[in-house]
Parts: sequence; structure tokens; C-alpha cells
Amino acid sequence: MNNSNKMAAILSNISSSKHLSPLTEVRPIATLPFDCKYRLIDFPLSSLSNAHVDNIFMTFNEGETQSVFDHLGSGGEWGLDGFNSRYFVYIQQDFDRLREQGKDYFAQQLNFLRKSKAPYTVLLGSKFICNVDLTAVLKIHKLAGKEITTVYKKVSPDLASEYDTILRFDESGKMSNCYVNQLENPQEKEALCLNLFIVNTDWLINFIKEMQDIGELTSIARLIRVYMKNYDVNTYEYTGYMSNITNIKSFYDANMVMLDPQNFTSLLYSSQPVYTKIKNEVPTYFSENSKVENSQLGSGCIINGKVKNSLISRGVKIQDDALIEESLVFTNSEVKSGAQVKFAIIDKGVVVENNVKIIGSSEKPVVIPKGTVVTADILYKTNDADNIYRRS
Repeated sequence: MNNSNKMAAILSNISSSKHLSPLTEVRPIATLPFDCKYRLIDFPLSSLSNAHVDNIFMTFNEGETQSVFDHLGSGGEWGLDGFNSRYFVYIQQDFDRLREQGKDYFAQQLNFLRKSKAPYTVLLGSKFICNVDLTAVLKIHKLAGKEITTVYKKVSPDLASEYDTILRFDESGKMSNCYVNQLENPQEKEALCLNLFIVNTDWLINFIKEMQDIGELTSIARLIRVYMKNYDVNTYEYTGYMSNITNIKSFYDANMVMLDPQNFTSLLYSSQPVYTKIKNEVPTYFSENSKVENSQLGSGCIINGKVKNSLISRGVKIQDDALIEESLVFTNSEVKSGAQVKFAIIDKGVVVENNVKIIGSSEKPVVIPKGTVVTADILYKTNDADNIYRRS
């Protein structure tokens, strides 16, 4: 068997942001819902699946794995349930504790890399929504003959968070890098590192051992971002659709732009399919009184009211005379008769009672936490949402 193009993967899902609360109080960024039926982790997993990567080492924060296992299951949708396929889930804080105890905190990663017998390793995360052809990146990596290839996209710098990495190139093409909050003289377009690398596995093993010897951080991807300016790094420009999930507004906008057919097709229906957990549900039911305009809906919904410019996830119920506009409604939520929801994110299992109004703005959508029963109006101008809804 020819293993010359074989890749293993280390998928880090430890990014967090207080600006995504309350959506990330019960789940990691990786399992945030997207476009009615997907989760953010579907995008890196699909890129790996399309490149036939079947050995994946995943890290998550402590207390955030319940939704992960519920979504991944056996991993069959991404080809991870085959005879030679393996995926592993580890808790990042376990490695932190080993480091504090002076033990070999990268032992599991080193063991994984050696057993994979893959000449190349992909390191990536789930914060960026993109659909990267890793086979094409590997081809460029091999042609360049360098130890590291990093993927970037040219964007306006205001699309990056303060600790995202910007790449700069001098006249000779040599790369340097810095965090956004260290950026001097911002340009109209900057090369935003997508935290995606293909590296030679032998090099990575030696790099990890060196970092462990000096007691460095326990996040490999972050270490590469910090130290890559010390190496001759190859780069690959990604030109497809990309969203950077940094706060509630960026998450809301990333979903809403999927109503544009060009963005929807570019991300989800290119030559690189995006896979997600399969649910065998009945189709969505639309009553004669329902009215749906420029919206997307998952399966298993019951729609009796009006939906405009919105994304409705699986199993949602919208009763007579209810109005959903410019909003995201997540799985198994219910909007009762006469209720109005505008510029809002309704998390899973929420019940909006009869005639209740939830109205935010495009700049500050209202977020209703998972499992909430909303019994009184929530208006953007009130700023006291915590006092006017109760959990079921």
C-alpha cells in the first residue's frame, strides 16, 4: 500500500470566547449549530474526510464533550467507522495537569503520531467556517519541500479577533506573523491565518518533544503559530467562502449570509461535500395558512405561521399567526400563536409563549438560551432579558 500521501490529523476544539455567551455555556464552539442542520465541527471533519484522513486526534475543553459525542456518534458520516479508521477524544485540561505535575504531557500526541505511520499531519480547528481542499494543500506542501505549510485568506482585518494571527510577507516572500492586537499599519486586506497547517510528521514529532522539554504550552496548534516565524514556512491562499466565528454577531451573520444562493452553494455544494449527522425524519409540513419567504428549513418542522429571511432547524414548530423574521431558530423549539420573533437567535428547546415579542436588531440580535420558556416580551432596548424569561 502506498502511504506517500497519507495524512493524520490533530483537531483542536479548545477555542473559546466570552463574546459567544450564552450559546457556548452548554457546548463548545465546535458544536454550534449552523445553517439548519450542520455543526461547525462538520467543516474540518468534512475536509479531512474528503482528503481520506482517517486517523484523528481531537481535543476539547473539560465539561464540553456531551454534545460532541451526541453529534459524532460512531463517526460514520465522516468515514471514521471503518476497519482502519480511528478517532480519539481527549480533554485539554488533562494535558495541562500533566504539565503542572512535571510529567510528559505530550505523550499521547506523540504516541498517536508514531502509530499513524502518516508522513504528513494536518493541524486544524473549528472556529473558521471554510471548505478547504486538503489534497490540494498537500500537493503544494510537497512541491515546496518545506516542513510547514499554513493556509490563509485575504480579509479585512476587522474580521479577525485580537488573538487571531496575521501573516505578512517581505519583498523576498519571507513570512512573518503577529497577533491582530500587535498589528501595525493595518492594510485594507490582510492575510488571516486560518489555524490550518500541513506539516511533515517527523518534524512535528521533534517539535513537540522540544516544546515539552522546555515546558511550553500544551496546545500544539498555538505553539506552531507562536514559533512558525522561526522556520521557513510555505503558505497556501484559500480563496473560497470563509466566516470567522468570534462573537454573537459574527455567528449570526455567518448563518444569515447562507440565504444568499452564491454563498450557500460556494460553501456547501462545491466539489468538496460537507457531511453532517444523518437524521431520518419526516419532511417539513407547511399548512395552507403558512407563508415562507427567502428562508431555509430543516426536516421535521411544522409550519403554520409566517417565516421570512430566517433559518429554521430540525423539528421546530411555528403555530398560527406567529411571525419569524431575520432570525435563527434551533432544533425542537416552539413559537406559539401570535408570537413575533425578529433579529433573534432562539437556541434548542426554547418555547416562546402566545403573543410574546422577541425583537433585537441586526447589530445586536437577541439570544434566548437553550431550554428557556419565554413568557414576556424581550425587546432590544430593554436590556433586562434576564428578568423576563424563565427556564423550563
